[in-house]
Amino acid sequence: MLRREVPIFDRAYGDVHRSHPQGREKLKFNEALKRVLNELATDLIETVRQRAEASGLRSLEDVRCAKNRLAGFSEPLAAENARLKKFLFDHVYERPEITEDRDRSVRCLEQMFEFYAKVPGSMPSTHEQLTGDTPRPVVVCDYIAGMTDQFLLKQHRERFTPA
Repeated sequence: MLRREVPIFDRAYGDVHRSHPQGREKLKFNEALKRVLNELATDLIETVRQRAEASGLRSLEDVRCAKNRLAGFSEPLAAENARLKKFLFDHVYERPEITEDRDRSVRCLEQMFEFYAKVPGSMPSTHEQLTGDTPRPVVVCDYIAGMTDQFLLKQHRERFTPA
């Protein structure tokens, strides 16, 4: 379905398959995905470089004041990326098994934020010390942002799951 609906992926997969026809499907898929990401990243970098040169930008302030957006894909890859995004929203991001997990994670984040924000001494001492000079909600955000998903879920289980 991905190959049928997303030409950039179809081309990448076709190239991989021609090079490795006996390869395992998962490995061919992963290699095609890496190639798509590489093509998108390379195009983005090159397009920004070209736009910056064409705009005559000389400083960071010039970038900030630029009238036209510099960051973006070339027209052909912008269209390819739009098709990829549409596919992902239609077939991946909005699937119930994804949205349920995402919603559960958001609830965990909210509960952990409220817990750390309301309970002095609930964060490691290095973070608690920062609350002397920085508003507690900002420190809490920074602390949570530094957590891995697994660590956050572990902290949530320890605090909110009955023993």
